[in-house]
Amino acid sequence: MMELKSLECFGIKHAWQVPLICPVEIEDYTNIVTEFSKVYQLSGHKVVIAGKLVSAPSFNWVRGKGVLTIELFDDLGYLLSIKLFGDTKLIEESLAEVGSTYYFKGVSFANGAYLNLRAAKLISSADIGKFVPIYKSKRGYLSKEQVREVIRKQLPNTLNQAEKHLREVIKWVPNIRQVLKTKKMTLKDVLTELHNPSSVESWEEARGVIKRIAALYCIREMNALNPREPNKLVNSLHGLPINVLKEKIPFELTTEQTQIVESITNKFKEGTKVDGALIGDVGTGKTVVYGICAASVVSAGGRAAIMLPSQTLAEQIHEELNSYFGSLKPVLVTLETEQTNLEEMNFLIGTSALLHRRVGVLDLVVVDEQHRFGLEQRELLLSENTHFLEATATPIPRTQALISYGNSKHIFRLTKCHAKKEITTKLRLKSESHALMKECLNQVELGNKVLVVCPTKDNSENFASVEEVFTKWNKFARNKVRYIHSGCSPDHNRKSIADIKSGKASILISTTMVEIGLTIPRLTKTIIYHAERFGTITCHQIRGRLVRHGGKGQLDLYCPTEIGEKSLQRLLLLTKFDDGYELAEQDMILRGFGDIVKASDLSQSGSTKSILIGEKVEVSDVEEILSTLETTN
Repeated sequence: MMELKSLECFGIKHAWQVPLICPVEIEDYTNIVTEFSKVYQLSGHKVVIAGKLVSAPSFNWVRGKGVLTIELFDDLGYLLSIKLFGDTKLIEESLAEVGSTYYFKGVSFANGAYLNLRAAKLISSADIGKFVPIYKSKRGYLSKEQVREVIRKQLPNTLNQAEKHLREVIKWVPNIRQVLKTKKMTLKDVLTELHNPSSVESWEEARGVIKRIAALYCIREMNALNPREPNKLVNSLHGLPINVLKEKIPFELTTEQTQIVESITNKFKEGTKVDGALIGDVGTGKTVVYGICAASVVSAGGRAAIMLPSQTLAEQIHEELNSYFGSLKPVLVTLETEQTNLEEMNFLIGTSALLHRRVGVLDLVVVDEQHRFGLEQRELLLSENTHFLEATATPIPRTQALISYGNSKHIFRLTKCHAKKEITTKLRLKSESHALMKECLNQVELGNKVLVVCPTKDNSENFASVEEVFTKWNKFARNKVRYIHSGCSPDHNRKSIADIKSGKASILISTTMVEIGLTIPRLTKTIIYHAERFGTITCHQIRGRLVRHGGKGQLDLYCPTEIGEKSLQRLLLLTKFDDGYELAEQDMILRGFGDIVKASDLSQSGSTKSILIGEKVEVSDVEEILSTLETTN
C-alpha cells in the first residue's frame, strides 16, 4: 500500500487507477548491437549496445564538471567509450565486475577509429529482449524508473479492477469493437499490452484503444451534465408579436438576432420545451435577444427570470431592459434589494440572490454566463416544465457543443457584431512598461478610456494587484483613475463605474469582474497584467470590452515576469485569432479535450478531467468517436 501511496502525486486515489497511468512511449530493447563495428553504419542513430567492461570506470573533473569514463569491448576486440556527466555514483557502483557484460542505450558516434555513445544510459539486463514502457516522471517525487517499478509491482493486483471500471465506461456503447477499432483485444489484453507490450504494433493498437475509451468517457460525462428531454411538450405561451417587441428597441436588430428570437419564441408558442444555449461572441447582442424572449413570456402571462453573475451587471441589464420593456415591470433582485413577494412578480432580473428567495414556479429561466454558476445552483430555479436558456459569451467549440447540447436545435449562435471593430492584440514585456504608460496617457489626452485588469484585488507578493496598480497609476494621472473589485462596497464600485462612463475619470483598474457584459464608452486601450495567469477565453472576453460601439482598439497582454512555453503558446493564440469560435477551437486543440471537461461542472461532481492518468484527451479522438457513433447507430 505504501507503493500505491507514492503514486498520489499523479492524483491516484484508488488501486484500479494504477493501470490507467499511460506510458508516453516504449523503447525497443530487442535489437542489441554486440559488434561495435556496426556503430560505423549506425552513427548518429539511437542504439542499444552490449559490451564487456574493460576496467573499472574512471572519474575525473573536466572544466568543473564530474565525468565518468566507461570503456567496453566486444568479442572482436573493438573498443567503445562512454562518458557520463553529473551524479554518476549509483552507475559507478553498478559497474562493479570487470569483464562482465553491461548494456547501454544512447546515440552512437564514430570518428575514425574512435567509437563512443552519447547521452548514454545504463540498462538493466532484466529489460533486454523486451519492449519497455516509459512513463512521465513527477519532479520532486518519482523518476521515470521509479514510476515504472511501482506500476510493475502493482499491476497484477489491480488489472482486474481497472478492467471492471473500463467496462462500466463503455457499456452504453453499441458495436463497441467497431467504435474502439479492435477485433481481437479484450480490455485485459489492452491494459496488459499497454504496460508489457509484445511488439511496437500491439502497443500502438492498445494505446489507440485506451485513448478512444478515454474519449468515450469524456462524451459520457459531458452528456451526464446535460440531461435533456428534447421536444418535451409544455404549456404554450403566446406573447406579443415579435414586431411589436422589436419596436421598443431603440436600434435595429440584425437579421440573425431576429431569426433566433423568432426560433425561440415559436417554440414557446408550440409548447416545445427549450433547453439549450444562446452562444454569442462578445459584441453580438445576446442581451437584447434573451431580453425579447423574456418579454415575450411575460407578455403572455408567464413568468421569467434572468440570472447574472455580478451585481454590477445585473443593475446594468435591469436598467437596459427596463428602458425597453418598462410596462412589463422588470424587478431587480440582488442581496441589497428587499422584495419579499417575488412569487407575485413576473419579470425578475438579478444575481445569485434569486437562489435564496422564494421566486415561485418560472416559465423561463435565462442564466447569463452559465460558467459562473454551478449545475446544482441552476437547477434550483427550474421546474419540470421550465424553458431554460444558457446565454454565454464563451464561444463553445463545435465538438464540445455537439456533446453538450446534441442536435443543433439546442444551440442558437450569434456571430455578427453590430459595430465594426478593429482590435490589435500584442504581447508586451517588462522592458516596455514605460512605453505602455505613455500610450495610455496619450489615449486619455485624446478623450478615450483605458482599462487595466489585474489578477488579484489586494496586495500580493507575486502579482500586481488592483490596489497596488491603482496607487502607481494615480501618481501619473491624478484624479483620473478609479478602481473596482469584489472586495469593495457596491456603492464604491457603482460610483467608480459612473465616473468612468461620465468622463469624470478615464482609467479603470479592475479584476476580471469587468470580463462580462460591462460597457465602457470610448474604451480604446486595455492592459491585462500578468496575462499568463488568465485563461485564453477570459482574455478574449476582456478584449470584448474594447470599442463596443466600433472603431480601433488595442489589447496589451503584459507579462512583467518570465513565462513558460505553454503560457506563451496560449497568449500567442490571442495575437493570431480574434474570432471567438476559432480561438476556442484552437485553445481546445492546444489544451486537449479533457481540460474542457475539467473546466465544466465535472470539477464540482468530483470527476477527473480524464479517466487516463497523465494523458490528455485529444480533440481529434473525441471527434473521431462522435463520427463513428453517428455511423454505427
